[in-house]
Amino acid sequence: MAAEQRMDPTVPAAVDGALKRAGAAALDASHELLAHYGDTGDALTQRAVDTMIDHAADALRALTDSLADISGELQATAATPVPLHPARVRRSSGDGPSARLRPGPVRRER
Repeated sequence: MAAEQRMDPTVPAAVDGALKRAGAAALDASHELLAHYGDTGDALTQRAVDTMIDHAADALRALTDSLADISGELQATAATPVPLHPARVRRSSGDGPSARLRPGPVRRER
């Protein structure tokens, strides 16, 4: 039976903190963007600017949601035990008897 190993709790906690800070910053940026509507003086231009600001704010809110989802998945993964497999040794091609040079036909260039 394989031993179980838990992930170092400091790593997911640090990443989780960074995700939460980034999500809060994105949400703040969304609110700030919506608070700074400018008046262009031209109806067509104003509509384009308003649409762009709305889309940008929506994208920032979607980023906030995605970061929160990733944070939740990280917390769930960190709480799950991971099976511990013994280290596997990788051997280079120079190890063992198969690495010996074998005589073969000699090619001559013409």
